[in-house]
Amino acid sequence: MFGGTREKCVGCDKTVYPIEKVSVNGTLYHKSCFKCTHGGCTISPSNYIAHEGKLYCKHHHIQLIKEKGNLSQLEGGDNATKDRVEAS
Repeated sequence: MFGGTREKCVGCDKTVYPIEKVSVNGTLYHKSCFKCTHGGCTISPSNYIAHEGKLYCKHHHIQLIKEKGNLSQLEGGDNATKDRVEAS
């Protein structure tokens, strides 16, 4: 009988079936889970940027870099502060 699939979505950790699957560099997502971390907008494998395990559309990625000044300060910047303290 049908045993199902064991492939899990990285976004929600639920089973991903072939009809709803988006695969990027071997990582699986549901189409609905493959979205921009910042704006929640829909992205596709051809128009996204991944940074520190988070997905961004190109528009919001550029916008965040302009606002924050560099990549290490995206979405909170705790790592940037930690890196400066450890480097001292």
